[in-house]
Amino acid sequence: MTTMKTIANMTIRKAIWGSMVALLLNCGLFCQQVQAAGLITGNIIFTGTVSLDTASAGTATMVTAWSGLGLGGLPQVQNADGDLGTFAAPGHAVTFSAWSFNSGVLPSFWSVDGFTFDLTSSSITNQTSGAVSVDAVGTISGNTFDPTPGTFHFTTQNPSAADKFSFSAAATAVPEPATLMSFLSGSSLLGAFLFIRRRRA
Repeated sequence: MTTMKTIANMTIRKAIWGSMVALLLNCGLFCQQVQAAGLITGNIIFTGTVSLDTASAGTATMVTAWSGLGLGGLPQVQNADGDLGTFAAPGHAVTFSAWSFNSGVLPSFWSVDGFTFDLTSSSITNQTSGAVSVDAVGTISGNTFDPTPGTFHFTTQNPSAADKFSFSAAATAVPEPATLMSFLSGSSLLGAFLFIRRRRA
């Protein structure tokens, strides 16, 4: 009888220890996730004018200069929402780098109110006799948020080379590794605990 009590006590202790370990692992992963500011959400639209490398948007391959009605004659935020809208208000000036439409990596392609977009790549998606459209991908970071994958779309058209442009950017939310790890470890430990408990029953 004493042996049965000892075995029962050991089984209970192991179950308690298993639960404690699972709880500590999940708490550790959760605390790590809480410390991070998270991924950036939202969309932002810029407006202004551009100078192109040719007299027509239909033959242009790059923007040589950016201007607009923002402070210092720079392009400005037209609209923003989500986390981007919390910091970047309509009318705020945006700084851009000179840019080739078919481009590779370009750090600090644009910056506004503490956010920076690092371009990974861009390419012309449509070019007609008087217009050009370009799509690109990169990473948006800043304001204590985690670097977030993002996309953007740029368009400009004739009648003049110093034409208005439209530029929209969006943060693309992707689950964080800590979130996935927390979910997977919690599910795995719970499954293992239930399996052991079921096996002993």
